Amino acid sequence: MAIEVVPAQLYALAGVLEAGSVRAGQAAGAVDGADVGGPLGAAVAGFCETARTAGRCLAGELTWLGGTVAATADSWLRLDGSLRPLAGAGVPE
Repeated sequence: MAIEVVPAQLYALAGVLEAGSVRAGQAAGAVDGADVGGPLGAAVAGFCETARTAGRCLAGELTWLGGTVAATADSWLRLDGSLRPLAGAGVPE
């Protein structure tokens, strides 16, 4: 079984993943439950801390995945270049 993926599509995917990472980081920074009082204050503060942590973790994972996808595209481009036959050195039928 062969899977054909154009490296340009992988680079585009890496860009989308990086943009998602930035957005997740922004969302993590936007959660603020510091000034919540009353009987639910501690629960809301705990929820907000969990949401911030999850956003930071998601941002880190998306950054890693985007880098991995881009590195895969780089690798495939190098591999494709090394597999191309030289002019006049084709395989006879």
